[in-house]
Amino acid sequence: MRGSDATVHSLFSLTGRTALVTGAAGGLGLAQALALGRAGARLVASDISHEAAVTACDQLREHGLDCVPLALDVTSKASIDAAFDTLEAGGDSPDILVNNAGVSLRNSALEATPEEFDTTLSINLRGTYFTAQRAARAMRRRGHGRIINLSSIGGLVVDGERSSVYDASKAAVVHVTRNMAYEWGPYGIRVNSIAPGYMRTTMTSDLLPTPETEARIVDGHIPLGRVGEPDDLSGAVVFLASPASSYVTGHTLTVDGGWTAAL
Repeated sequence: MRGSDATVHSLFSLTGRTALVTGAAGGLGLAQALALGRAGARLVASDISHEAAVTACDQLREHGLDCVPLALDVTSKASIDAAFDTLEAGGDSPDILVNNAGVSLRNSALEATPEEFDTTLSINLRGTYFTAQRAARAMRRRGHGRIINLSSIGGLVVDGERSSVYDASKAAVVHVTRNMAYEWGPYGIRVNSIAPGYMRTTMTSDLLPTPETEARIVDGHIPLGRVGEPDDLSGAVVFLASPASSYVTGHTLTVDGGWTAAL
């Protein structure tokens, strides 16, 4: 490998790093974990149940990646603490955290229920906040760390009807990311977020129920002419986790096919 090639490779290399991905059994989580593992990271695949985490790890190991499963319920501070206690006791405290776990409960602002509101904020905001907090405490002791929070284009713009609660939770993630970046920068911790557009996952199946609906959304909102796929997040998450983004913090990177640019 020539010198210039080696330099480019090292910019995006995660060799020697451990990356924890929450919600790793889902489409976006699994795709991001796969990208981080292929960049050299040792993976901790977490999900709400041990069985789901094991399933995610099994899929990642099929690609020859090093993976440890971890049960972590982001709605429970006790579960977050127990999970990190387990990691730290085993020497697996993450250098990289991807706060991917999330939920999308859609209802109109006139009909949204307190239960929908509380569930959405508990997972998307509270879970992101306290998982990042616990990871950052360990990262501070080591003097470095990278945290990537999953927001949404709904955190930046109104992305459709029945989205007020979801969009509120994701807008809060955008701003919390800035606050954390500001507070934790002196400890060598970088905090950024990714704002995906519509991605083809189980979570968005109700937003894309028919080919006709999908075509209408694409034609009206997405200049690149297609709905996103989970793999479209691969480059973004590796960039934000790697030395390539060493002077980037407090930023929200949109991966939306041009949706927000077209508004």
